[in-house]
Amino acid sequence: MPVHAGLRELPPNNVLPSSGVGTIPTPLKTPPDHYDAAWKLVIEHLFRPFLEMLFPPVAALVDWSRKPKFLDGQLQAILPEGEPGEMRADKLVEVGLKDGGSALLLIHVEVQAQRDPDLARRMFRYHYRLFDKFGRAAASLVVLADDEPGWRPGPYVHEAGTARLTFDYVRCKLLDVDVGPWLAAGNPVARVVEAHRAAQRTRGDVGARRAAKLALLKELLAAGLERGEALEVMRVVHWLLALPREEEVGLMKEVKSWEASMQGESRSPYETVVLEAGIEEGHRRGLEEGRQEGMNEGQVIGRCAAAREILLDVLAARFGACDESLVRAVEILSDAVRLRQLAREAMQASSLADFRRGLTQSHDTVRG
Repeated sequence: MPVHAGLRELPPNNVLPSSGVGTIPTPLKTPPDHYDAAWKLVIEHLFRPFLEMLFPPVAALVDWSRKPKFLDGQLQAILPEGEPGEMRADKLVEVGLKDGGSALLLIHVEVQAQRDPDLARRMFRYHYRLFDKFGRAAASLVVLADDEPGWRPGPYVHEAGTARLTFDYVRCKLLDVDVGPWLAAGNPVARVVEAHRAAQRTRGDVGARRAAKLALLKELLAAGLERGEALEVMRVVHWLLALPREEEVGLMKEVKSWEASMQGESRSPYETVVLEAGIEEGHRRGLEEGRQEGMNEGQVIGRCAAAREILLDVLAARFGACDESLVRAVEILSDAVRLRQLAREAMQASSLADFRRGLTQSHDTVRG
């Protein structure tokens, strides 16, 4: 699985410092929370440890020798027109069962990070629409990821005259989960639960969030997880514990230095996570700016402007502030694809001089 898969689902606003100048400083605040989007990545990339930790009876039914199939497109197809905002679901997954045959199970998972009085009814509506579409019932699972101990939604009950319908679904309240045994067992989702709780605890407090994020990253890097799992958890931690850009770049350098002292490596996994997220954000922002312009020329200008900014941000994060000649050399480039490629090259360059050589080749190509 590509380590950067799924990042476009997230609305990141905490990746790197802006390269703009002349702005008036404002008090730092923690960026908006994106719990649901982060948990989507967990479900998609860490589905087995997710089920084993939060829904063990369901995990015990699954034949894990068969790769789970994610049916997000099918899930969107059952949404009635005009209701995409009212009915939200995180993931629909099809798995094989341990019966030795061809039986399949649909699993519908929703992560609910805040109180919602309509949750039970919404879960029922998804359940019967999935049954209509596939001709079989789905296992309906809800992660109650809010921070209200007293909110414990029950089943959906509907009565009309002498008829009575009751629909129940499986619920896991994150506040009830004891992560200790799962951390000891090496389950990567336990680290995500820790990050989720830290995000709730530090909401609005930049200093406390940065300290919590640094502590969690150090614990994660020392935990001995398989590299792929560690990178996926690191991405989720990065988004759950979102920091202002200025704070994030300082934290990235601190983590990179700590990683080098512990592992003797010059390449930082966390630096990779943050800088890749920055490149993806630049691409997303360029597309949005282009759509707002509404014309082909505007789309090109928007994509290039965003790509230039993110390239300068990556260079500043790795090598310090860019001099005027380098800024001018970047600003004359007008190919958004090449600019994004240069941003990735900047992530791998051993020095600023090494990057300049590649940039010179780009200019030679343009002139040719």
